[in-house]
Amino acid sequence: MVKSIISKTIEYLSVPAVVGFERHFMNFLEADFKALGLNVIKHDRYVAITGNKPFSAVICAHLDRHGLISIGDDEYVYAAQYIKEIKYGENNRLALEQIQSISERFEGERIYSYDPENGQKLAEGLIEACNPCMQQGDALFFVKEMQTMDYGIPLAYARTARFEEDRLKGQIDNTISLGVVYELFAKGFQGTAILATEEEIGKSWMHIRSYLETYAIETQNLIVLDTSPYSTNPEAIENGHIIFRNRDMSEEFNPELVKALKVRAKDLGLDYQVKDETMLKAGKQIAQLGSTELGRLVKNTNGHWNGATVQIPTLMYHTSNETTTTKAIDNYFKFLNNILIEDKLSLLEGRKAEA
Repeated sequence: MVKSIISKTIEYLSVPAVVGFERHFMNFLEADFKALGLNVIKHDRYVAITGNKPFSAVICAHLDRHGLISIGDDEYVYAAQYIKEIKYGENNRLALEQIQSISERFEGERIYSYDPENGQKLAEGLIEACNPCMQQGDALFFVKEMQTMDYGIPLAYARTARFEEDRLKGQIDNTISLGVVYELFAKGFQGTAILATEEEIGKSWMHIRSYLETYAIETQNLIVLDTSPYSTNPEAIENGHIIFRNRDMSEEFNPELVKALKVRAKDLGLDYQVKDETMLKAGKQIAQLGSTELGRLVKNTNGHWNGATVQIPTLMYHTSNETTTTKAIDNYFKFLNNILIEDKLSLLEGRKAEA
């Protein structure tokens, strides 16, 4: 099972999906899940997969990844920052410290440009530098060995995902969750999975809401899958903790569901950590708890929809070396398989909204 998830994750990571340019990957996912005999709806901003009991449980994950975009003249900018500005008209100027952090993720990486319609590789190069003093707050990159690209061409990490010494390494946020979603359906999950775009610019909640509204799904018990970054705590991935949250910086999650998840994890003998509790004990304030897809959904719909997060811990977040372990993957899948298939949590059942 773990091998299957790792294999599927590596397969998915071979298909580029820079935020704002996910269409080819969405087509790939549509074909992949249809091959399992599932019903698939591909919208401009999400791919939704349903089994025979679509209201039995609703899980969510995102399908976009970080990368760069050509702005012409051999200059490239951080895709998440630029798409948020040009598509949503939001002033997304970053502080120097934030730009420095972004530059460290990319500098020295091989990267390739691709046709956003068919995913075909166009050219490859090496990221040379990020100059935070240019482009008025945009992280501006220069790529050696790359032929001049037209405006609006996306660039993805060239470093491939790999399995080394019991560790999966690659740009696994949030592709590891997509691999798990595929395995859940393969094992008999009959509910709904909403795979949304634009999570990396904080907009995926809008696309999840759109699906829930369009198909009249009422639930306070969404299960939102994601990775959970750790910078100085390798024990989380070594011990294979499942990561829960009571809340993020924006809103509280459904306490009844969060409690039920904790109880089930204990019953299964699986170690877990509640990230907000750990952060608050370490002296962080609520405003420092980070922003999640679910928190944005709850906040922006005034609690019309709610749920809980189930996350897998990783190190080296948002890089091409993001890392987790087979133990973490195994525990993550065991838990989700149990609550969604083997011994389904009854409160996960949603309902159709009244006309």
